[in-house]
Amino acid sequence: MTTAMTAEPVWVEINLDAIHHNLREIKRELAGDSTLCVVLKSDAYGHGIDLVGPVVIAHDIEMLGISRNREAAQLRALGFTGRLLRLRSAQPQEMQAGTAWRIEEWIGGFPHATAASAVAVAAGRSIPVHLSINSSGISRDGIDVSRGAGLAELRALASLPGLDVRGIATHFPQEDVDDVRAGTARFVAESEVIRASLAQRGARSPIDRHCATSFAAFTVPESRLDLVRIGAALYGDTAADPKRFRTAMALKSRVAAVNGYSRGESVGYNRAHTLARDSVLATVPVGYGDAYPRDLSGRAEVLIRGKRAPVIDLLAMNCLTIDVTEVHGVFPGDEVVLYGRQGGEEVTGADLELAHGHLAADLYTAWGRMLPRKATGVHALEHATTLG
Repeated sequence: MTTAMTAEPVWVEINLDAIHHNLREIKRELAGDSTLCVVLKSDAYGHGIDLVGPVVIAHDIEMLGISRNREAAQLRALGFTGRLLRLRSAQPQEMQAGTAWRIEEWIGGFPHATAASAVAVAAGRSIPVHLSINSSGISRDGIDVSRGAGLAELRALASLPGLDVRGIATHFPQEDVDDVRAGTARFVAESEVIRASLAQRGARSPIDRHCATSFAAFTVPESRLDLVRIGAALYGDTAADPKRFRTAMALKSRVAAVNGYSRGESVGYNRAHTLARDSVLATVPVGYGDAYPRDLSGRAEVLIRGKRAPVIDLLAMNCLTIDVTEVHGVFPGDEVVLYGRQGGEEVTGADLELAHGHLAADLYTAWGRMLPRKATGVHALEHATTLG
């Protein structure tokens, strides 16, 4: 959902200049080492394929990562003719429909491979696939080739009709350098055994090995291998070299009401906060109904007039209260930044994670897909001109 906002109570802004900058940094770091797969799944992490897609396509990226068929359809409609990789195991019905957009499927085990084979045979065409193995220990959708049964499944899989094996993949369960390094070493060893086994059975060559995501690629260079899958860094939300990347999304609102209250008054539902001094409080029309979760109550901070102000009440469905006693001159209509930069201050993904206790992506992917979106930056003007 993209809109040129006028009177919306809460919205997200997507800085396409930040996307351009981050992609340029990613390409500079990875140039020539590995094939780059830029991840645009979950509607570009909530940033909008309609906004981010044209910027990425203009950089001549060879492969894009998606999760849903409609994302593949959007990218094809935008003119992308390169490779599309689904970054999860798809249902048989999804794979069947996905053949129209030439999606390379993520194969999550032998039963899943048999389903993909059946789809390919019924469609009368081969399906390019990437075999997921459990070298990282995530134990989610990969074959465990350390078990005899797992190796037997891989041998049987290689004989299934209609599957064109393009890659061998794994995914790391945590952002920890030692864990990534150990997982990479195991993956390299296991994938070499698999490639040799597949080659004996007439599989195509070469078969790409890939395990590196943003954190792994920028902290453990040996994880890059043949292909890297970069998502978080594109949007400026990565613990790997964070000063190098710019946050692309901002969540914004405006002050609705401002009032003074006396020391000892309670604030909000359940009288969750009691004022320790005479205070000036501002109401902002954002609440849990806008995917700003209640567990940020009393924990999060926002930016107003370039300063931090705490969220002090137990959030309502469509409003929250901030203490602006130390921020002079606050008036209805003043901009409030709940995520992103204002002046010299910034509410970062790390700030949200500290307050929320979960990944920042857990929040902003929902904001971007639920709330009105607006593109900003020089590249936003280019985007508007292209659309016009």
